[in-house]
Amino acid sequence: MPKKKSEETQEQSTRFLKAFESLEADGELNPTEADEKFERALDKIASPAQKD
Repeated sequence: MPKKKSEETQEQSTRFLKAFESLEADGELNPTEADEKFERALDKIASPAQKD
């Protein structure tokens, strides 16, 4: 039987959003760079049949 999903509290949500905004403002988060890193990692593990 699957575990019950715990609900995120408003305090947790607020802390997450503040941390996210802080990292984004500091230039720590770059969506384009993250996408490129993800694609490179995926290329390393994907089989040739999956790349088509």
